[in-house]
Amino acid sequence: MRKSSKRISVSIFLILALVVIFFKVCDYVIASKLNDYLKNNVSETIKLDYDQLSVSSWQGRLTLTNPSVIKTGETTDIEYLKLKIDTLTVDGVAYWDYFFNNKITIEKVLINNPKAVYNYNKSSDVNASKKSMDSLKRVIEIKQFQITHGDISIVNEQTDSLLLRVENVGFNLSDITVSDSHLKRKIPFDYNAYQFSFDTMFYQLNDFDNLTLGTSKINTDDVFFSEIKIRTKYSKQTLSNHLKTERDHFNITIDSIAIQNQNFGFAPDSTFYFKAPKTILYKPDANIYRDKLVANDLTVKKMYSNMLRSLNFDLTLNDVAIQNANINYLERTKANNSGGEISFSNFQAKLLNVSNTYVYPEKTTIDVVSNFMGNTPIKADWSFDVNNPNDAFEFNARIGDLPVENINKFSEPNLHIRFEGAILETMFTITGNANTSRVDLKTKYHEFDIVALRKDGKRKNKLLTDVINIFVSKSSDKAPDNFKLGYKEKVVRDKTKSIFNFMWLNVKAGLLDAMTRN
Repeated sequence: MRKSSKRISVSIFLILALVVIFFKVCDYVIASKLNDYLKNNVSETIKLDYDQLSVSSWQGRLTLTNPSVIKTGETTDIEYLKLKIDTLTVDGVAYWDYFFNNKITIEKVLINNPKAVYNYNKSSDVNASKKSMDSLKRVIEIKQFQITHGDISIVNEQTDSLLLRVENVGFNLSDITVSDSHLKRKIPFDYNAYQFSFDTMFYQLNDFDNLTLGTSKINTDDVFFSEIKIRTKYSKQTLSNHLKTERDHFNITIDSIAIQNQNFGFAPDSTFYFKAPKTILYKPDANIYRDKLVANDLTVKKMYSNMLRSLNFDLTLNDVAIQNANINYLERTKANNSGGEISFSNFQAKLLNVSNTYVYPEKTTIDVVSNFMGNTPIKADWSFDVNNPNDAFEFNARIGDLPVENINKFSEPNLHIRFEGAILETMFTITGNANTSRVDLKTKYHEFDIVALRKDGKRKNKLLTDVINIFVSKSSDKAPDNFKLGYKEKVVRDKTKSIFNFMWLNVKAGLLDAMTRN
């Protein structure tokens, strides 16, 4: 018995030793072949280096230590992409699937601490070169693809300015499947769930404005952005010196943006789509400045319905809420002052059907309640049909007791007009399209006077003031229900100005008709 047990023990030891030797030989052979492949089969425009390649065939694991990739152009030696990684691990390779099921199955791919810098040049050969992927002989399945502690930078290769930077990126994609048929699609793989997060993001929106984000998370079910900021990189005066035509100076912060149950992808006709049943913007604070002393921007401005209709992708936002916003708009029209201000506080808005995919009779609707110029309550509702080629719309508003000194904050510096008296309540309806509109208005006011100012914006122009007030009735007290009615059948839109300028033209025409009517 003892000899038999000894023989069994020796046999087991020899078998285990042979198994260990077998896997060690496999590790060596696989590592040698991979090293040889990586050295001799990488594109001439890619330089790949690494400290060590280790293989554990027993565990089905492959690890690259400190790999780095440098991508140059097709015809130049300019380094467009630089990528450094602490470790790249491929874990849980299933040999049975590889040899018997004609597919590659991997439990996990982990990229730890990648640092990527991409030098962007839209005219370069590296961007122009696009090669289709070769066909796959085997289906590839990856249970989990993960990136941890990543940093990404995109730099303008010509100016060396930063276009994008994302810090401490985390990314997780699960149940990935890639096959030959997938490669023919816009998104060349299937997946089950995803998670993407970062600590901070900087993005250059254009030549004048930058966007920054704080800690943010995106996953299969929802999106959350925090500390959103849009800021013009120049001061107000410096921006004006850089401009050929007028544009806004921005200082906008948003506490957070939440998007719930979003869905996106490509339709069978390859059109990209994005859908979300609920979107919330919480505590936007917008300070916007426009220097009207800069030359006018004479480009045609689209109506909002046209903007949505003209999108090159399908957008469906069923419900958008703006909560607890503050908006300040400062406009400068005279060289001898810093401009006049319009403000909205405690601004709440509900937008339905912000979309270019719904069909008639559904419409986009916007409902707003806010305080205007301090404590004046304002309620407005706006509706339009994106599918209407004439951009027909209806806009209704009701404005409560408006102290004239608050109007003067805008009118005195910009129009050289001061108002006196009280505007107690104003209601109006504007119906129109992209070209013309009609306004119906009624207003209640008391002891109202218009004071024309001299060029200095301070002293009263008595003659002009007297002439103006000949035509303006001082009070609506004698009108039915104390409201004077005003309307204008045709207000012509200036298409080179904003939509809100169009609204103001209507309100101005309605007020003028009401206050000058006997």
